[in-house]
Amino acid sequence: MEADREAVIMAIAPDDGKDRGEAVTMMEPLVVGEGAKRRTELTDLAIELAGRAAGFRRSLPAGVSTALADLVRAMNCYYSNLIEGHDTHPADIERALRNDYSADLEKRNLQIEARAHIAVQ
Repeated sequence: MEADREAVIMAIAPDDGKDRGEAVTMMEPLVVGEGAKRRTELTDLAIELAGRAAGFRRSLPAGVSTALADLVRAMNCYYSNLIEGHDTHPADIERALRNDYSADLEKRNLQIEARAHIAVQ
């Protein structure tokens, strides 16, 4: 697990894993300027993608859609925590969602944090 954590950190900041003082706006969604040559083409593709995604979602049985949403929330929590340096295993996140917390104080605190992240989502 430590190797996985290090790999994530190095992927984010390959030089040393430290904050390089970059503007947080680098993380904001891309906005294509009104004067961009391919704005219309990109807008059309985005609309098509959104339509196909909505169609795919409608085609799923409710149980599958709910299960996928729960899985994605747990995985987002896992990777967000890993990026922050908190290695909360997905099984521990699932246990926390069932109020089944570890007796180990450090692991329990990570589970509580993970559960809070998912509640916010």
